[in-house]
Amino acid sequence: MRPQTRNIVIIVIVVVVVVAGIGAYFVLKKSTTSNCGPNQTKYICIDQAEIPDSLDPDVTFSTPGWAAVQQVYQGLVNYNGSSTTSFAGVLATTNGTVSYNPNTGFATYTFELRPGVVFSNGDPYNAYVQWYSFYRSLLLAQGPQFILEQNFYSTNFDPANPLSYYSNWTAQIVPANNTLENDLNTWNFFTPTAGEIAQMELPNQSFQVINNESIALNLGYGYLDSNYTYLLASISAPNSYAVDPAWIDAHGGIQLINGVGQVNDYSSINTLGTGPYVLSGYNPAGGGGYTLTPNSKYWAASAYATEPWNNNLAPANTSVEVIFQDTIDITLNDLKNGNVQGASFAYVGPSTISQLQGYSNVVVDPLSIVYGATSGSWWIFLNSSVYPFNNLSVREAITHAINYNQIISEAFGGYGSQWVGPVPPAYPYNNNVTADEPYYSYDPTLAQQEIQNSPCANAACKGTVMNYMYLDVGADWAETADLLQIDLAAINITINPVPVSLDALYEEQGIDSDGACVSSTSANGGPFYMGQEFYTSDYISPDDWTQNDAVNTGSANECMAGFNNATVNSDTYAAASDSNPSDLTGYYTNMTTIMYDNYSEIWLVVPTSFAVYTTNLHGYVFNPMASAEPFAFGFNTQWLS
Repeated sequence: MRPQTRNIVIIVIVVVVVVAGIGAYFVLKKSTTSNCGPNQTKYICIDQAEIPDSLDPDVTFSTPGWAAVQQVYQGLVNYNGSSTTSFAGVLATTNGTVSYNPNTGFATYTFELRPGVVFSNGDPYNAYVQWYSFYRSLLLAQGPQFILEQNFYSTNFDPANPLSYYSNWTAQIVPANNTLENDLNTWNFFTPTAGEIAQMELPNQSFQVINNESIALNLGYGYLDSNYTYLLASISAPNSYAVDPAWIDAHGGIQLINGVGQVNDYSSINTLGTGPYVLSGYNPAGGGGYTLTPNSKYWAASAYATEPWNNNLAPANTSVEVIFQDTIDITLNDLKNGNVQGASFAYVGPSTISQLQGYSNVVVDPLSIVYGATSGSWWIFLNSSVYPFNNLSVREAITHAINYNQIISEAFGGYGSQWVGPVPPAYPYNNNVTADEPYYSYDPTLAQQEIQNSPCANAACKGTVMNYMYLDVGADWAETADLLQIDLAAINITINPVPVSLDALYEEQGIDSDGACVSSTSANGGPFYMGQEFYTSDYISPDDWTQNDAVNTGSANECMAGFNNATVNSDTYAAASDSNPSDLTGYYTNMTTIMYDNYSEIWLVVPTSFAVYTTNLHGYVFNPMASAEPFAFGFNTQWLS
């Protein structure tokens, strides 16, 4: 399962790719800085609705957080340009070499590191620093930790008894973590001692130093116990990026309480990385923002000269001003007048898109469906353990009572597509759409037939009012709820639409202190045995979705749809650990068929994503996993005319 709350963004028509969550809302009176304004070309200026949750790459789990840290920090690899399936070396020279590891029975990825890499303060980067960075990420145990925990775990330096995700917490992990905490806080990772190097070179651990310019990642210690197919995608996430041990030590170091890592307040609002930018002036409040300035000590100019295709290495062209501004009218005016060159919206619907399309100096670029799928694919959950949704015919009747085309046309202005889950469209091994599983169809006749074959026949359920939870983020979802209310009334199913905030949705996914699903209580206007759900990608892989919306312990499933099928559970983890295309096709097809015929998750819509930027912004490299504007991993290749 995904043990942490999944990353999310609450948008319908997006202008930035979503790899993480939404920040707070702030009402601002203006959006101006001394560096931004019409006709200037020194700063790329961005209005951004959300504020980062953290600037620490091992902590941040939100779109604005990832957008910031990806300018400053770097990892071993990252996506290759606009590709979603190929990768390029960043701090590593290549994507690594893969070999069989007899100690684990799984694969080992060995990475040769680039020479001459330094942090922006001049401190050196090496394999020992990368080893520190990986283990710090695991020890902090924050939101994105599961991305590494799928394949790796902490170490106790005991070759006879290496730790894995399933090691006993009380007997091993707490003392081992405390020992590792002390080592990470006291060793000099620029020039470690022979004894310290020997510890880092031990083979029975997740991260193994080979020498100062080479590190091995040994799979099999995480909860997947597998040769993970999507490892390169997973370590492209910020919590695998390199941090400076000396800088962390100088500002509080790593702190554990009862073996559990604590957030470092200093690194949450300050940055120091190997990347093309230096971040300054961070003000995490409405009207605040931050400045990105080209890194004067950036190490990769020569590497980029020999690999000009690798945009991850490019030195920064232009400084960037990010302004925290969530008032759409102000942002629209800023774009129209050229005060900013890009914008990130918490929510933007068809009417806003129509306004933007009327500005001659603004590009409004509808993107392929993979961008929308990554940003958020949405469904309706029916809790199949609760009356009347515990009846298959009731669930099927509801599925065919919904007018999907009307919802997309009227609520989304046509900017959306149906989909078939649990893997979203354009992702590897999705089933959108096979002959066996076409889109769910609006079929009033079949809906009436199924409801008459159920306990709700003859309007028996009409008086049972079911609360319907939906996100209160804009007119589109409110209109969707209204249309659903009308559609279901036609089969005498009565719903009460209840708008909730994103924080409330997170709460509803959880378990309360009494061990009950919050969604089954009165919290936030519940109970909610029916409602709106969605997922947003951490990285592009099918199992990132199925471990959340298909397996019974997934956060978008356990307390929501309550779907629990032993075959789907088994296939989810088998698929995550299999690289054989024929096997994978079988696993994901089987999962799709079983869920399709169960109707507890009614796949609804993938909203269209748009890139929005002014005509004088150039050099952007689109990628659906990207967080910077417009849909780019980095501002480093961008420039103004």
